[in-house]
Amino acid sequence: MILAPSSLLAGLAVLPVLVLSAPTAVAGSKHTVYLSTCTTTDCLLPILCEEDSFRAAVYFANGPIAEGSTRISTPTSVGTTTGNWEGAKRSARLGTAGTFSVNLPTTAKTAAKGSIAGEGTLGDEPFVCFKDGATDYKIRYSDERYNCKVDYYCPSYEV
Repeated sequence: MILAPSSLLAGLAVLPVLVLSAPTAVAGSKHTVYLSTCTTTDCLLPILCEEDSFRAAVYFANGPIAEGSTRISTPTSVGTTTGNWEGAKRSARLGTAGTFSVNLPTTAKTAAKGSIAGEGTLGDEPFVCFKDGATDYKIRYSDERYNCKVDYYCPSYEV
């Protein structure tokens, strides 16, 4: 079958409409884990309180915190670990979601912000971790408030 030039042109004219009406939402997992250093903030007289700092894997099942947000966020789950994130495989239990395991080489500590630093998994779901070291955020979890600094940002890349 041979198409007339006018039929071909009519079909091509519809192409931009089809492209612009295609869904633009990212297909795949919204799961995000922030490997963070957090401190408690629920102290009435800070001068009398010891600063309690700890390493935490902070899990958001519905996507990352909005960039530049100053609001207090409520994560899906928080799991703690000991030691540095770099140089050994670390794991943190994230409630019913499972255990997040991450493997960051020692060189990740000196990596540039935004560079790929390592990888992680939550069950069978794969994550890639990027160096941060500068982003601050606030969370409320188990009736406590925490100030956290993102050491590494780990979004899922499961499709």
